[in-house]
Amino acid sequence: MDKLQLNNFTYNFNDGQVTSAQIGLYGNEAATGEYINASIRVNKDDLPAGKTFMQVAMADMVTIARQKLAKDTAIKEAAAKTDNGADNQ
Repeated sequence: MDKLQLNNFTYNFNDGQVTSAQIGLYGNEAATGEYINASIRVNKDDLPAGKTFMQVAMADMVTIARQKLAKDTAIKEAAAKTDNGADNQ
């Protein structure tokens, strides 16, 4: 997949304050029919130090969401093994 597209961006509020942003990303590979449809939450802790949601551009939050998605879906060697030692791929 060459590019993930933004398909949703929502701020979440509590008592009038932004507590997180929910970011939807979608991508597909027409040749194979494979696709990704993800909803990633960007929390205050994910923002650059000292910044609030209103100080971070939407494009920068999308970049943060893409980075979180890549990290969350990265195959880790230990997790790629099943209990019997076989590759889980």
